[in-house]
Amino acid sequence: MTAISGWALWRASLFAMIVILAVDLAAAGTALASIGAFHQSDLWTAALLASLSIVYSRFTVSWERARRALRQEKLPALCPNLLATWAFAAAAVLPLTLAAIVIAAAAIAEWPARNIAGQATPYRYVYSTAGAILAATAANSCMALALPDPLPLALAAAGYMLVGMAAVALAMVSAGQYKALSLLLKAESHKLEVLTIGLAAAQVQLINLHVPLAWLSLPAAILIQRWAVQSDLHLTDDTTIRPMTEAAWLTVAREVVAACPVTAIMRIDTADPAAVSLVARMQVGCDAIGAMGKSGLAILLADCPGTNAEALATRMRAALHQQAIPALVAVAAKPRDGQSSADLLAVCEAELITRAAAQGPSKSLRPEA
Repeated sequence: MTAISGWALWRASLFAMIVILAVDLAAAGTALASIGAFHQSDLWTAALLASLSIVYSRFTVSWERARRALRQEKLPALCPNLLATWAFAAAAVLPLTLAAIVIAAAAIAEWPARNIAGQATPYRYVYSTAGAILAATAANSCMALALPDPLPLALAAAGYMLVGMAAVALAMVSAGQYKALSLLLKAESHKLEVLTIGLAAAQVQLINLHVPLAWLSLPAAILIQRWAVQSDLHLTDDTTIRPMTEAAWLTVAREVVAACPVTAIMRIDTADPAAVSLVARMQVGCDAIGAMGKSGLAILLADCPGTNAEALATRMRAALHQQAIPALVAVAAKPRDGQSSADLLAVCEAELITRAAAQGPSKSLRPEA
């Protein structure tokens, strides 16, 4: 983790810095204010919920890294996760201090999933963890209301989401990130969060029946996580798509190839805008298009086996020929040609060299076999 003295927080405006640190201190203060003697049953429940969050993070780390890498260019400011499955449950059934400990344990366990090149911002993660603790404070207070069931749980769920969103919105406003704020206010941005809170509410009921039943939340959260990854992998791009920078694309490719058991990369040795538009119009299943300097385009084909990738390459060659765009196309697939994005790119480059040599000094515009 980056040294605290090197955090970008200290280069923010004074107002933004005060707001962020105030939220951090408020979260720490509320957690410490309720320290007291705990029942042994509460300690066991806290240990179970913390363990579940840690197991979940270790099991899904590659998926979550892939999802965050993909969203870097599409929705860089918002990437809700499933940690509320255990954070909200802890807030609903445990004293606030123990709930805060569960949240902190879950946050520490999830850090490897966030520590992606270009996205490793520890002070923001500390802030989001503080926001989760404040959201848990609201949920914990709602559960203490003398209301008939299931009203306290419903109010706690609403309070958790609203306070969590308010903490994020406050940071965005203080930093002047109004474009990101507009994304936060869209219902679509909270689809995963609503699913997570629903799962957490169900987990609370299971804990009230029998604490070990909380383990049922783990496979459910893993399934939801897999669905979230698939949703982000296959967001539809339009014909006006702009290629990602080479550095950003290489980050996305590295994480997605590592996370997906089957995937492919296509290389086209031209960066002609007409070729980019053609790729998007063909809807070849591209999950990210990158401009590889002057050497052309790189196209990520997630969940695409080698045979499908070869068929797409054949279609692309024919389409390029029809548009009179002189370009060569190569594909490589995992696991057939390697296990990493570097392996697949190396195979693609070798194929491009072989095809160029076979065509002689000048490229032919006839469709390649």
